[in-house]
Amino acid sequence: MVVKWVIFKVSKMKKLAVLDLEVYPNYTLFAFKCLETNKVATYEIKGEQNTLTNEQRDKIIGILKNRTTFGYNSRNYDMPIIIYALMRTTAYEIYQLSNNIIINNQQGWQTYNIIGKQKPNAYEHFDVQEPAPGVGVSLKLYGGRMHSKHLQDLPIEPGSILTPDDMVNMRDYCINDLDTTIELYENIKGRISLRGDMTKKYGQDLMSKSDSQIAEAVIKSELKRLNPHKTLKAPTVPKSATYRYTPPKYLSFIDDKINDVFNFITSHAFKLDGRGSIKLPDYLKESKINIGASTYQVGIGGLHSCEKNQTVISNDDEILVDRDVTSYYPMIILNLGLYPKHLGASFLSVYQKIVLDRLKAKKAGNKIVADSLKIVINGSFGKFGSHHSALYSPDLLMAVTLTGQLSLLMLIEQLEQAGIQVVSANTDGFVSKMKKSQYDKYDEICAKWQAKTSFNLEETRYKALYSRDVNNYMAITDTGEVKGKGIFGASGLAKNPQAPICVTAVSELLSKGIPIRDTIMQCNDIRHFIHVRTVKGGAVYKGEYLGRVVRWYYSKNGDIIAYKNNGNKVAKTDGSRPVMTIADLPKDIDYKRYINEAIDILADLRII
Repeated sequence: MVVKWVIFKVSKMKKLAVLDLEVYPNYTLFAFKCLETNKVATYEIKGEQNTLTNEQRDKIIGILKNRTTFGYNSRNYDMPIIIYALMRTTAYEIYQLSNNIIINNQQGWQTYNIIGKQKPNAYEHFDVQEPAPGVGVSLKLYGGRMHSKHLQDLPIEPGSILTPDDMVNMRDYCINDLDTTIELYENIKGRISLRGDMTKKYGQDLMSKSDSQIAEAVIKSELKRLNPHKTLKAPTVPKSATYRYTPPKYLSFIDDKINDVFNFITSHAFKLDGRGSIKLPDYLKESKINIGASTYQVGIGGLHSCEKNQTVISNDDEILVDRDVTSYYPMIILNLGLYPKHLGASFLSVYQKIVLDRLKAKKAGNKIVADSLKIVINGSFGKFGSHHSALYSPDLLMAVTLTGQLSLLMLIEQLEQAGIQVVSANTDGFVSKMKKSQYDKYDEICAKWQAKTSFNLEETRYKALYSRDVNNYMAITDTGEVKGKGIFGASGLAKNPQAPICVTAVSELLSKGIPIRDTIMQCNDIRHFIHVRTVKGGAVYKGEYLGRVVRWYYSKNGDIIAYKNNGNKVAKTDGSRPVMTIADLPKDIDYKRYINEAIDILADLRII
């Protein structure tokens, strides 16, 4: 079967409807919900040998023709099954196809080839799974991260023969999933809209793709336009391949220890690991570089300083400055003229045009174009390390990351040589603390580095920097804004809530002087007290099954949440109470525990 997806024209997109399915040997449920009217339509096949009736079939086709539909993992699962069911297949045949997709992890196009040669009508449909920011995240876990009203796991084991009562439960469960999918769509509506704009611009359906998938599709289409006869596919790289790093001529160091590391990097033959990525040599794993009072480590991923439990506050005669390199990795590629060898130098001309077009759009205030091209620029870098991608180029990825790290180390060394302390550094930036009288010298050193490397630095002033480590920190800018990363970052689609009220209380104390107890005791929203996590095999609480995604708060009368398979405690659930349905703030919250956890964060920062 050949399926031809419609190229989207967002300005003319039809009314939206979300869809979901439930498939069992003797039961198939097709559920749709219109976003405009909130009307739900369900169609069922009951009995192993039964099929959709003509009336049901016509109604499902009507929805698909007259609506733009979307779902979660729907291009690889729901849509192939719907099209198969429209061919008047039985519930058991549908169940067999479902098993084939799930067990063999087949992609949509593979499934359509298995179904047969009948060509269905083209339907406007997109999938929200890949555009969402998480990787390998289930819809249920997104529900936990979004604080969805109700978290519910599949109520009946897959493969079961359903009773009439079971079928009623499955309808309720499926409709809850529809609502969760709608909620996810609303959270990423901007990302979907942007994909619609890019679909129009590039003439191919990008609606259901992740950032990196979009990057590959766009770059391949542009390369194909320049070289119509060139085959664009992932290169075949032998497992025994090795790569050497050629540094830019501007790199130089004074310290012997840094030169030892530099000489190792430039002379070492880097090997691939089992996944096709560059393997970090043991020497670099063990090497620590001391510059001034700070310690740094070089890796394949990025430079990072090794501070822990650090608090840095600037007084009246000091300045605390963060400087980040603008578009660091793209500029390394362009400045050094790097490109995947199997794609040829035409890659560089395509990439350069995309970067320059984005800069022009950003300067002109054209946010749609600028954001679209940013997806291509940033997304392409991840594909350099994917051996399944036509952009796969481990030597390019290595050259970019090592150049970025060594260039920053060179600047850090120059600053420390001038008596200017660098207190923290990561992939594309560093934080310095200095006397106000040293700022002109600091700025001069940075300016010379920019001129030599052709990079550009952007500055942010801080009042204070509080770090548990380089990946978990909170900074207060000179305007009072709070910036956080890791545990101090805001909860969202890419992060599980972990009692965010504790971090909020610490932030309020450090930025505004509000006592921790006041922030926690005055909060009336249960969502700020919640923990969410996935539990392999499912979780139980006092014998009651909760599901594979659980959320809880700490209660004065709580107990543990346990693994269903072995009864062991789920980490951090002592004294917990599940909250699978969001409701008003419970009266048994253990406020003292939240206050103590916030105090523990302060202790980690060595503030108390």
